[in-house]
Amino acid sequence: MGRVLVVDDSPSVRSLLAARLRASGFDVDEADDGEAGAEQAIAAPPDLVVTDLIMKGISGVQLCRILRSDPATAHVPVVLLTGSGDKRSRFWARSAGAAAYLSKDRLDDLVGILTNLVAQAPSPPPAPNELGARPRRTLNERMSAVLDAALFDSVIAGEVRSLATCGRLAKLFDKLVTLVSDLLNYRWLAVLPARAYAPLLAHSSPEDREALEFEARSALGVEPQRSVEVVSDARAIAGPSATVEIMEVVFAGETIGRLAIAPTSRGLSREDKRVLSLVAGELGGPLQMSVLYEDAQRMATTDALTGMLNRRAFLEIVERERLRSERHGFPFSLMLLDIDHFKLVNDTRGHAAGDAVLKGVAGVLNAVARRTDLVARWGGEEFVVALPQTREAGARIAGERVRRAVAEATHPAPGGEAICVTASVGISSADSPWNQEALLAAADAAMYAAKARGRNRVEALPPTHSSGSSRRVKAAGAKK
Repeated sequence: MGRVLVVDDSPSVRSLLAARLRASGFDVDEADDGEAGAEQAIAAPPDLVVTDLIMKGISGVQLCRILRSDPATAHVPVVLLTGSGDKRSRFWARSAGAAAYLSKDRLDDLVGILTNLVAQAPSPPPAPNELGARPRRTLNERMSAVLDAALFDSVIAGEVRSLATCGRLAKLFDKLVTLVSDLLNYRWLAVLPARAYAPLLAHSSPEDREALEFEARSALGVEPQRSVEVVSDARAIAGPSATVEIMEVVFAGETIGRLAIAPTSRGLSREDKRVLSLVAGELGGPLQMSVLYEDAQRMATTDALTGMLNRRAFLEIVERERLRSERHGFPFSLMLLDIDHFKLVNDTRGHAAGDAVLKGVAGVLNAVARRTDLVARWGGEEFVVALPQTREAGARIAGERVRRAVAEATHPAPGGEAICVTASVGISSADSPWNQEALLAAADAAMYAAKARGRNRVEALPPTHSSGSSRRVKAAGAKK
């Protein structure tokens, strides 16, 4: 059946347990306190340990932690027995790594529990040869090591939990890199939130930056269209890597992301893996808080139908671009476009078809815009594009590219029918310094001028036109 070490400072209880187990076919050794039990178990690891929770000197929880921390006995299941139903004792037993926690009034269940544990127990580690054997530590040294490890784990757990105040995912990842790079050596570290909109966040050395994206995407199965945000500095170590370690980040029983690390060629030690597991285990709460923060930000700044920036977010970013333009003397252009005859689409084919067209045009704009351009839904059937560091000649080229792309696209509507639309495009450009309101008013006036001159065309006006000019053009009878 297996060899069991029974540890109890009560001779009568110890004898009763030993007799019951021997009668059930187990070989039984006995120890009269926690100190003796630890020495016996480490010297000759048993198949199972059954120990009283409360004993003089070393308690059952402390004994369990000592056995868990020693490679010779880390695999040995420990069953803790208690005479009370105290919930805190049960919690400490579970946190110490006990395989089972049993009240002494249920000793009839003990044999069945031990039989199952013997069947499920992993194989013991190979015994070290004499040359590789470590010096035997005293019990005080073992207790000191256990307390140091518990304090170390507590500090790490506290550091990870404190990331819950970071807010943005990028800030959380930056602080996580600071923590993990102080604990482990690695080539790259990555976090992939489960939210589809979130980027793959990664850290590498400058030398490995180019290789990082391919390796991280491959290891985590990240699709090509998903963006990658890389922090690159000397805290990561360049060079060859061992096998990538990937751990799930879980919150409330649900996987909300994954943590991946590519160690250096030396790989991760058993202690490194334990620390990494601790970090991943504590990261769920902070990651969930950052994801919820990002969700709230997206709801406040994103158009629900198209997924584009909304007007408020667009104007805030354009104001930052205005300040940057003034600081560096950059030119700036704005493009406003309006879908021609959009009301007719809604009236004749329904609002679902209209929504399909809006989403389709948004996709076209995102596809043809440059990486430096900023695209947003302005409202209704109007869209706006900011063109930083672009004068009128470049803006006209961009406007014509957008107009042509919109006209050539087809948008599947409910029922399978494809809809084609055109757009009227207005452009306004200025050198620094420029005024946001005047530039928008001029682009708006240019857009209505394009409608008045036949639609499906690009017109440009300078920002010296006031908002009254825009109203006059609208009043001239240019219908949408």
